[in-house]
Amino acid sequence: MRERKVKKLFRQLVVVALVCNVLSAQNSPKISGLMYSDYFYNIDNSSIAKKDLSGFQFRRIYFTTDFAVADNFDSRFRLESDQSANSNTNGGKLGVMVKDAYLKWKGIFSGSDLIVGIAPTPAFDVSEAAWGYRSLEKTILDLDGIVPSRDFGIDLKGKLTDNGSINYWFKYANNSGNAPETDKYKRFYTTFQFKLTDNLQATVSADYAAKAQKVDAFDKQAKSNNQFVGAVFLGYKEKEDFSVGIEAFTRTIQNNFTKSAAEALQNQSSFGFSIWGWKALNESLKLVGRFDDYDPNSSVDLDGNSFIMAGLDYKAAKNVSVIPNIQLVNYQAKDASGKSLKDLTARVTFAYSF
Repeated sequence: MRERKVKKLFRQLVVVALVCNVLSAQNSPKISGLMYSDYFYNIDNSSIAKKDLSGFQFRRIYFTTDFAVADNFDSRFRLESDQSANSNTNGGKLGVMVKDAYLKWKGIFSGSDLIVGIAPTPAFDVSEAAWGYRSLEKTILDLDGIVPSRDFGIDLKGKLTDNGSINYWFKYANNSGNAPETDKYKRFYTTFQFKLTDNLQATVSADYAAKAQKVDAFDKQAKSNNQFVGAVFLGYKEKEDFSVGIEAFTRTIQNNFTKSAAEALQNQSSFGFSIWGWKALNESLKLVGRFDDYDPNSSVDLDGNSFIMAGLDYKAAKNVSVIPNIQLVNYQAKDASGKSLKDLTARVTFAYSF
C-alpha cells in the first residue's frame, strides 16, 4: 500500500514539474547582452598625459532582461557598465548602473504604446539604429551631450498612419538622465519619423528643458535659463549594399553666456552636423566613415571641433565584428605655442552580442 502511495506521489510530482516547466517556458524572460571592447593607442592627444597611452578597455557592456508581464504588458531591465565614472564603483573598479527599467503598455489605443520608467529618449533613437555603428561611436547628439540617451518619465509612441509611414514619439521626463530627480524642472521631447520610401527615411525632433533661473551678475536680475533643441535626420539604405546619413541640430540656452563681467547675459547657441556612411565590399567586409562638426557657442571663437573616423568592419560571425579603426578630433583651440590641438587614436574594436 505504502509503495503504491509513493509511486502515485512521484507521478503527481512529475506532472507538477512538467506543468511548471511549460509555464516557465511560456513566461521565461529573454536574456540578451552585448559588449564593445577595444585595444587602443593614443598616437597624439590634446592632453600631454594621455599621449602614447594604450591598453584594453570596455566602452559598453549590456545585460538585458525582457519579460512579458501579460499579453499587453512588456518590461525591460538593463544593466550597463562603460568603464567610466558613470558605472565604476567608489573604489574605481568596473561596476554597473541601471540603464533601462520600464514597463510598456502595448496597444493602449490603436497603433500606440505607453511606456513608464527609465527609457530611451526620442531624439536619436532612429538615427543611431540607421548609423548601426554605436560600437565605434555615439551619434552626434549623444556624443556632444546635447540630448541624454535615457530619462525617467512617461512616453507615448506609435503610428499616425496605418501603414507606419509616419510615426510619433512624445516623452515627458525628469531631465535627470538615469539619476534620481532632485528638482521640479522637467523636459518634454517629441520626434516625428517619416518613412518616405522603402530606402529613405527622415526624422524631425524638438525638445524643451525647463531649468532654474540664473542670476545675471551684471544687473543682478534673475533670468530664464531654459533650453531648446531642434534636430533633423535623413538616411538612405540600399539593402546590405550601402547606407548614408546626415544629422544636424541646433541648441539654444537662454541667458547662459557672457563675454565679460561688463555685459549682460545672452543666449548661448550651438550647432552641429554629422555625415556618415558605410559600403559593403563583400559579405564579410564593410568600409565605414564619418565626419562631424560641432560649435558649442557661435559667439565664441576657437571653441569648436571636428571629428573624423574611418574603419573596416570584418564580420567574423553573425554577431561578432572585428573593426580596425582610427579616430581624429581636431580642435579649433591652440596650445601656448600656437599649435592646433588634436586627439588621434588607433583602435581595434571587438563588438559582439548574444
